[in-house]
Amino acid sequence: MNNNNIAQQVQILINQFNAKNFDLVISKGNILLKKNPEYVILYNLIGSAHQNSGNYSKAKKFFKSGLQLDPKNIALMNNLAMSYKNLLEYSLSAELYNKILKLNNKYLNAYINYGNLKRDLNQFKEAINLYEEALNLTDKNPVVLYSLALAYQGIGDFEKSISFAKKTLDLDPKFTKADHLISQSKKYEREDEHYISLKNKIKNTNLNDFEKVDLYFALAKAEEDFGNIAEASDYIIKGNKLKKKIINYKLSTELNLCKNIIEKFKDNNFEELSSNYDDHIIFILGMPRSGTSLVEQIISSHKDVFGAGELPILSNIIKDHFINDQQIIIEDLKDEIEKPTKIDICRSRYFDFIKNFNYSEKYITDKAPLNFRWIGFIKVLFPNAKIVHCMREPKNNCLSMFKNVFEGGLNFTYDQEDLVKYYNQYQELMNFWKSKYANSIYSIKYEELIENNEEEIKKIIKFCNLSWDEKCLSFHKNKTPIKTMSTAQARKPIYKSSLNSFEKYKDYFKEINKL
Repeated sequence: MNNNNIAQQVQILINQFNAKNFDLVISKGNILLKKNPEYVILYNLIGSAHQNSGNYSKAKKFFKSGLQLDPKNIALMNNLAMSYKNLLEYSLSAELYNKILKLNNKYLNAYINYGNLKRDLNQFKEAINLYEEALNLTDKNPVVLYSLALAYQGIGDFEKSISFAKKTLDLDPKFTKADHLISQSKKYEREDEHYISLKNKIKNTNLNDFEKVDLYFALAKAEEDFGNIAEASDYIIKGNKLKKKIINYKLSTELNLCKNIIEKFKDNNFEELSSNYDDHIIFILGMPRSGTSLVEQIISSHKDVFGAGELPILSNIIKDHFINDQQIIIEDLKDEIEKPTKIDICRSRYFDFIKNFNYSEKYITDKAPLNFRWIGFIKVLFPNAKIVHCMREPKNNCLSMFKNVFEGGLNFTYDQEDLVKYYNQYQELMNFWKSKYANSIYSIKYEELIENNEEEIKKIIKFCNLSWDEKCLSFHKNKTPIKTMSTAQARKPIYKSSLNSFEKYKDYFKEINKL
């Protein structure tokens, strides 16, 4: 194939990639690659298609193959570093970003992506420095400005966060993630300038569905601040309906997984597998929006505790070693787990990952809420870890999920029926875990924590085998970064306004009201 012809074919693939037709790019690209194995751009294109499809291992292979042909190709390096990050190989990712910036200290994407990696590691100061380096290269890139907005929100500097979000919108009014971020970081007043812009913007017919979703949820937040519950409910329903339309999700797979877990664990008792492992991990789990961020802020205020936030590593380990197609596939779980290598491999992966945080404290928190699914595995892998289960009144909990849009996952939250079914399954699974591991799980009710905060905080700290630290009572002063939408709430002193939040919505959300 002559150069002109292959260039044309590649351009067609690039157009398909931009149209998000990733499967087509992969299939057609592989055919083209077989005939032109030295054409480096194809490795980058096919790898990027795999990356965008969530197949990070295959993406990594293509980027590496391309780099064998062109070892100093910075675009390939950058994409490979992103693959490493997506595969939770953080040290390899950081190493590659440093290499890129030594080769080219003006490569914008490396600064942004390296900053994102630092943010994932709770190294927000370093992240901000990298974003600012990017800003020095160009102040006309909305992604850079939005990244700074996210970073400042994470450390609780809402004034700067809103400022950078507004600068993002000045460059690109359709960057509606910035609108949503602003709505999370402020309380709206009447005739609010941003509210008016939201109302005007939602009428724009050129917005895509993703952009509209962010606006609907932002407007819902504003209307709730005004006390306009009917209007807020309408936007919540519209936002959820549109979000559900654009995601590919089957609730049945998640429900079946929970049932499968109960089936596999019900007749086995792994307590005898416990050993003298030195596990200094505090797992904070429960349904999203149940108070997990608040509890982590309290515990990580202690001088001996490092707050790591929501860690993806445990889910990855379990899915890699024990689960296939949402089913625990091993015939005899006990025989498999009793193999020392199995336990050692899984434990090593977890501890190797948390080393990336470079913490010096004795204990570390892992606050991934959906880890409630893996409590049986936690007991096997980390028998001496502490498990703090956060609970909230079901209607209030489900409302808080339903009126928010989440970055990645939690797809069960965008439909009232799905949400209620998932919540009921969660309760069934937690009742099962409590019946098996009653002494290993400490359950804290959000409402009791709010009403009797000092008493309940002391109970939590005692359960974690920590000495008393007065700083736990002033948790709102804790500088630990928060990467969830709870960042604003968790940085306030205890407040009671959320205790009966569903009451004003009960006439609008009938399915949730059945809980």
